[in-house]
Order: sequence, then structure tokens, then C-alpha cells
Amino acid sequence: MNRKFSILLALLAAITLAVSFSKCKKDESCKVRIICRQSLTGVDTGAVIPQCEVEIGKDSYASYAHVTGVANASGVFEYTFKLEALLDVKANAEIREPVTDSTFANFPYEGVGQVKLIPGETVEKTILLLKQQ
Repeated sequence: MNRKFSILLALLAAITLAVSFSKCKKDESCKVRIICRQSLTGVDTGAVIPQCEVEIGKDSYASYAHVTGVANASGVFEYTFKLEALLDVKANAEIREPVTDSTFANFPYEGVGQVKLIPGETVEKTILLLKQQ
């Protein structure tokens, strides 16, 4: 009886140790999705801006909190950071618009905002780009 109790106790201890050291590892990465849209007077037109230049963070930030890139054809830029942070977002683009019935010109557009990265989540932020004078 004493031997059975010892074996049972050892088996329970082994199971307890196995369960406590085999916890699932949570995804702690911070994903961000920036959507670039054209704006007229601060109102979202719904028109996405493809190939928009996007900067998250600033040059003076640590390298792990700063990234630049280009939005895809749907006006979306995605990136995964390793750490939680509150970061500035800046987007720039040149949009070709008609000047007269037969001539076109490129006009600069810019938008800014902030995004709070949350571990284990994908944070989506829409940046409205306004024509610069």
C-alpha cells in the first residue's frame, strides 16, 4: 500500500510539473495596419491612395520603433513590431489631378496620426491625406 501511494504521488508530481512548464506561448507581437485614404477638407472620400509612403515612428526613435515603407495597391501598409508602443504615423503621396481639361499635374498630399500598438493584436489606423498648399 505504501509503495502504491509513493508511485501515485510521484506520478502526480510529474504530471503537475509537465503541465506547469508546458503552457502555451502567447503571441506578444504588435501588428499594425495603416490604411491611406484621400481627404477633401478633412472628410474621408473613401478613395484609397495606393503606393503611399508611410513612416511609423521617427528617425530619432530606436530602430525597433521606427519603420518606413510603401502601401500596397489597396492603400494598406502592414508591419509587425516586437514591443508595445505609442507611435506617430506620417503618410505622403503625390496624386495626379486635372488642372485644365487637357493638362494634369502632381499635387502633394500628407496625413499624420498616432497608433497605439497592443501585444497580440492587430491595430488598424486610417490616415486621411490632405492636399498640401
